[in-house]
Amino acid sequence: MESGAGDRVAGVSQEASGGAGSALGSLGPAPDLTIVVVTWNVRDLALRSLESVYAGSGPLAVEVVVVDNASEDGTVGAVRERFPQAVVIENGDNVGFPRACNQGLERARGRYVLFLNPDTVVGAGTLFTCAAELDGDATVGMVGCRLVRPDGGIQYEGARRAYRLRHLVYELLYLHMLFPRSRVFGDQLLGWWDHEGRRDVEAICGAFMMVRRSLAEVLGGLPEDVFMYHEDLSFCLRVRRAGWKIRYVGEVLTVHLGGQSSLQYGSRLGILEAEHKTKLIEEGQGRLYAFAARLLFGLGALLRLAAASVIHLVPGTERLKERYPRAVDLRQHRTIALWAIAPGRTRRRDPRFALQQSRS
Repeated sequence: MESGAGDRVAGVSQEASGGAGSALGSLGPAPDLTIVVVTWNVRDLALRSLESVYAGSGPLAVEVVVVDNASEDGTVGAVRERFPQAVVIENGDNVGFPRACNQGLERARGRYVLFLNPDTVVGAGTLFTCAAELDGDATVGMVGCRLVRPDGGIQYEGARRAYRLRHLVYELLYLHMLFPRSRVFGDQLLGWWDHEGRRDVEAICGAFMMVRRSLAEVLGGLPEDVFMYHEDLSFCLRVRRAGWKIRYVGEVLTVHLGGQSSLQYGSRLGILEAEHKTKLIEEGQGRLYAFAARLLFGLGALLRLAAASVIHLVPGTERLKERYPRAVDLRQHRTIALWAIAPGRTRRRDPRFALQQSRS
């Protein structure tokens, strides 16, 4: 850990042992773990996720805080009916994923806080094992577990490196897809590793992030300058820069469906991905690298636009279009190319703007 990290550890221990209990004593003993779940039009998935949380809490005293971002599918009513013990925060607008997580953090009383996606099913023993890891090592600030798809395949985002400019280059050339197990091109997701066992990593996935509450509060919660997409990587960077380790525990797992809220944005999501990856590179490597990233995004978008245009003109490519819809999305490539040249002109393509317009 960096110099002075021992003071931070002591500060967290003192705050965790007395802060929540003294401030919120009227609510009863502080729980071990607060689980924050942000929802947006994923009612059935959220109910299944909460069921797994309560069933898998084991000996831990847990509280659940559900923050709903103006769902229109009855999520709030269904959660209140099925899980009356949960705290529900109902937003009138979609304030974005990080801001909603921070609303949950503000209500949290547990020693630890788990930011959990609503499209997950927590495995047996996962909550207890991850909390025990934080209990057992005072240098660890945040813990993640193995993430698997519904078919059992590993989601390699569960343990990865911080995002760097070289990773963007590999992505634009599809080298990370062509050689996913390479120690060079598969570097960002540690694709050469089976993701079993334990190790300290640079970053974990926001689908399951268990962090010391006091650390999250000191860092100001998740970065709110990001509406959604890659806020977890930014938060992980800040955790490590504050002198804390991030521990990956591969012996326990969580099933993660993945991308269910983001599917509702369609092609508009591409601009958020480009913008936020550029911000990540700037935060981690500096402005010059971020400028290079913007240029690369623009060049990559133009090349992909040309390739996608050809694919749309060639007969017999329907299966290819179905398998790789984003790769042949002409609107997305045009938008990213325009963003690289003139960011201000892409505002109406931004999901944040679209949501504001739909509710005005």
